Amino acid sequence: MRQLRNTERVLNNSNVTRLVEIEREKGDSLTIDDIHDLVAGVYPKVMVDGDMDAGAWSCGMSVGLIHDIPTVAELIGRIMSDAEALIRHRLGGLLGAVDPEPALA
Repeated sequence: MRQLRNTERVLNNSNVTRLVEIEREKGDSLTIDDIHDLVAGVYPKVMVDGDMDAGAWSCGMSVGLIHDIPTVAELIGRIMSDAEALIRHRLGGLLGAVDPEPALA
């Protein structure tokens, strides 16, 4: 939506591809009416209905780090597993620095 002075970072999907094509075709003569169906009312379609291709919707740079969409249970399991591994690693480093069975003199 650069020609409309409303540039934003959006998730790349099939309707964004269509939007970019329309922008290229129309050039400086682009109006909001030309792309209205691709930009208006998109968020409920995405957030409520789960239609990721509903149209152009804003997102940050971190969207490029998303490679899958886990269930909540899977996500919590991953977080817990990563946290446990991190704690074990850190505790292992501490325990390795202290001799658990000091030598008798």
